[in-house]
Amino acid sequence: MHAITHTETWTGARGKRRRSFRQPRDHVPVRLRAGGSAAIRPLHSGEEAPLLAVFDQMSSTSRANRYLVGLPRLTRSMIDALVRVDGQDHVAWLGSVDDRPAGIARYVRVGPATAEVALEVADADHGRGLGTALLDAVTSLACLNGIRRIQAIVLPDNRPSQRLLTKIGVPLLPSGSALEGEGSLRLLDPPRVDRAAVVTLATRALDARDAPDGSWTTALDPPARSCRCPEAVSPRCSPPWQPGPDRS
Repeated sequence: MHAITHTETWTGARGKRRRSFRQPRDHVPVRLRAGGSAAIRPLHSGEEAPLLAVFDQMSSTSRANRYLVGLPRLTRSMIDALVRVDGQDHVAWLGSVDDRPAGIARYVRVGPATAEVALEVADADHGRGLGTALLDAVTSLACLNGIRRIQAIVLPDNRPSQRLLTKIGVPLLPSGSALEGEGSLRLLDPPRVDRAAVVTLATRALDARDAPDGSWTTALDPPARSCRCPEAVSPRCSPPWQPGPDRS
């Protein structure tokens, strides 16, 4: 994919920050609540700047909701792990609003057919539906990549994430100071993103990296009907592919 570079300024949790980051031309548009739109696309391997930009725009409470503790900064080892994406076993998608990195959702495979999901959204963009759209994108790709069960851990006060996790099939139970759960993957209904466009963009990104023969889509051929979704998300399957009204 072709890419261009922007330098953007925004107000983060600790005042103004300026970071340079690569903003590819390719993205999937998403309508946000109360007007406006976002652009979502895959986070690329080693792409640190958007990750740090989103982190800068999160309050201590939001950071605790994501990382289970209110981190003042991400450590070097955390950054390295979070940008070590591969498009199959570790998939992350970035949402940007007006070219400003505003949220990231990801899944990491932890078993042959099981993955853990995580989500973070900049404070200014809470409640706009960006997190829901990003989660729809990564769970759709997880389903295509053979993931059938989803795990997650959240804090008890993180009600928005709890509601989202319930919708994708994760029952949560107390575990120490947090809530943990695992369940059969269920895709959001109605879709919050154009899933056909998400699959196309994800495939193109992976092909550009190391699969020029289209091996990824070949591996996804078995219809993902065991993901408890209204219609399987597969290049061979029928709608719904287009986003519907936001009922979350």
